[in-house]
Amino acid sequence: MATDQTQRQRFAELVKLQLQGRRFLERDQERRLLEEGLTRYGLTLEQATGVLRSAAEHDSIALEGELGTSSRELLRTLSDKRSRVSRDDFKRAVAFYRARTGVPEADAQKRVKRMMEELDLRPKPTGRVIRSRRWYRAINS
Repeated sequence: MATDQTQRQRFAELVKLQLQGRRFLERDQERRLLEEGLTRYGLTLEQATGVLRSAAEHDSIALEGELGTSSRELLRTLSDKRSRVSRDDFKRAVAFYRARTGVPEADAQKRVKRMMEELDLRPKPTGRVIRSRRWYRAINS
């Protein structure tokens, strides 16, 4: 039992080191840390996940997996009955994503666009005379 606690503490120190100076942890980095906890430190997935989430919460670091879930819910909420998201609502979702992650505007737009595509949400046309979705197509995925 004492070695289990020691291993958990050593893994917690590794996680703290990896999270140092970050505001956001991408899914692949999160996965690598969890794999490290499983293979090198002999922790269960539940234990490794608990240590990672605890450290991230302590340092106010957003995890992409958890942020993706809340961002998807926000997009679903902002969409209309026909599963369309207006340009203003898209900007709100991007602002939410950027506030949590600190990534540049272009990256946040690409990630939110990818989430919209995963959720089968479409952009709502904008314009007074000629309505188009050009604003959405201009975002390079």
